[in-house]
Amino acid sequence: MKRQRNQGKALTVFIYCLGLLFLFPLIFTFTNSFMTESAITMNYTSKLTTFDVIEGITSKFMRLMLIPERISLEQYAKALIEQPAFMILLSNSLKITVPVTLGNLLIGLLTGYGFTIWQWKYKEKVFMAYILVMLMPLQAVLVPNYIVATFLRFRHSYLAIMLPGIFSPFGVFLMRQSMRLLPVSCFEAACMDGANHWQVFTRVIIPQLKSAIAALCMLTFIDYWNLVEQAVIFIDDYAKEPLSVYLSRLATGRVGLIFAASCVYLFLPLWFLWSRQQDLEKGIALSGVK
Repeated sequence: MKRQRNQGKALTVFIYCLGLLFLFPLIFTFTNSFMTESAITMNYTSKLTTFDVIEGITSKFMRLMLIPERISLEQYAKALIEQPAFMILLSNSLKITVPVTLGNLLIGLLTGYGFTIWQWKYKEKVFMAYILVMLMPLQAVLVPNYIVATFLRFRHSYLAIMLPGIFSPFGVFLMRQSMRLLPVSCFEAACMDGANHWQVFTRVIIPQLKSAIAALCMLTFIDYWNLVEQAVIFIDDYAKEPLSVYLSRLATGRVGLIFAASCVYLFLPLWFLWSRQQDLEKGIALSGVK
């Protein structure tokens, strides 16, 4: 018994250490966002300056600092106030992410209801096709999406990104798996009371799928909030790019703003995960997704 208790303590310590290891990049980014731009340039730039050459320095290395020497809000002021493009690109990310999240939720609920309640021929085979498409990597479907977007003449618009996201098979899979776990007696009792399909859908199913709905919204939002490949391929105007693409260029340009910009960029996904963590865990567990 004592040996098992010691093993449990050791495992707990290991898990905590592993968690801190994964949290370190977030903590490092947050603390460094309060450094001044000059301090970031000096510590995280390996380029030699004229003064370094005069002093005989032939090589320069980056110096990682967890706690800034002087706390300043200079980065946030320059990113949010002095950089109008930052807020414009932030709104571009919302223009893409919010419609995709809501559209994927609506399609997932309606299609999942059809796969769960209605009995029709080849239902399982069609659902298997959904699963096969869902298992394909993004790189495998980018070319077909590009061809379809070119044929429909909206290749250089947000629709080329939004429509594949709205009709993503993952939402259908998650909703269908969650609906299958609901007791059949609920549907039968509602039908015996004279409820039609719309009433069963809105008054019986949706109230019992709040956790699955929250999980789908969070997963879809985070996925399209961090998109890069689709934006690089389908958007050729810098003013229409999402913030995720802009941050990759910011790291090679104005290094002094990268930490504050990253913290602002991470705020919404982290807030969703922090506030609805239990719904996310319960929704994924009920759907059987591992």
